Amino acid sequence: MSFKLKVPRTLGTAIDSHDNGFNLVRLACALLVVVYHAFQLNRVAPRPDPLTALVGPSADLGSIAVGIFFIISGMFITQSWMRDPHVLRFALRRVARIVPGLFVCMLATVIPAVVFFSEPGVAGLLTSAPWRYIFGNTVLHGLVYNIPASELSIPGVLGGQYPNGPLWTLYWEGRMYVMVALIGLSAALPMRTWVRSVAIFLLLAANLWPEVLSGYIWEVRMWSLFLVGMLLQTLAPSLRIGLRHVACAFILIGLNWTRSQAMTPSALTWFGIALAMGAVALWLGTARVERLAHLRRNDYSYGVYIYHWPVLLMLREVLPPVDAPVLLTVSLLVIVPVAMASWHLVEEPAMAAVRRRLRR
Repeated sequence: MSFKLKVPRTLGTAIDSHDNGFNLVRLACALLVVVYHAFQLNRVAPRPDPLTALVGPSADLGSIAVGIFFIISGMFITQSWMRDPHVLRFALRRVARIVPGLFVCMLATVIPAVVFFSEPGVAGLLTSAPWRYIFGNTVLHGLVYNIPASELSIPGVLGGQYPNGPLWTLYWEGRMYVMVALIGLSAALPMRTWVRSVAIFLLLAANLWPEVLSGYIWEVRMWSLFLVGMLLQTLAPSLRIGLRHVACAFILIGLNWTRSQAMTPSALTWFGIALAMGAVALWLGTARVERLAHLRRNDYSYGVYIYHWPVLLMLREVLPPVDAPVLLTVSLLVIVPVAMASWHLVEEPAMAAVRRRLRR
């Protein structure tokens, strides 16, 4: 009797077939961010979640989840450009994906926050601060590098805390979209070869000479992971990631464990964590998802991500002091239905409208 190891399909085949698990991976990452913040924001015992306690100080649950987001985003945004390298159509698709859902989220969370969780109450809506916050975030603050701290919060609302702290990742994401367009427009070789070469060069530049893009791309880790996603997309037609590759990544971490532990406060390095989480995400993303077809077709991750922070803050004000598991459970009962409504009523219709417009 012979045993044959099943060969995983290529990344390109998985992406092009739409029969893949990347929406599920993104949803899982968004839910992990909720877990991360629920442990931080509860009033009874603010503390790191169990996984953050394990991987710190090299990383935390939030940075791992967001890092996977950026790898996947780098892949799909590069795919979008390579399929249709036209800057205006590319920009319109990106705006349709980000802005409508974000604008509705701003209205649906900021207005209740001002009315119910500020001293002026309804009268606070007659001032300019809430509306500057709503429209400033909707346009991602114009993707400028230095955003005034006064524009990131609303005085007197929710105790002066950021009404939606995690939006900082969207500012970086938007800047990376600009960089993808610039890289594509400057192509001096066939597009796939050009993007691959530039992604490798910028990966080296970001980690060896960070001043190369210091005026626009500062977050080296997130930018590097996005570039990895770009590089993976150029290799997608022949790239295969299976369980064997995941096992190799974890074995490499194990081999380096005692050495890292002797040199750093943790046995885990950021590179090892990124390698393992990237391998797992790609393995699961290229898998065929047959029993969860609904979640495969519908992307609820963006709604979970942009709504979870304000929901956590407002529930924390309404509920008696509760620990992280209770706050997490109650918040998910609100966040998940809201995220589903956001996708079906706002995000997907906006993208469908743009697709119809572009076809015409």
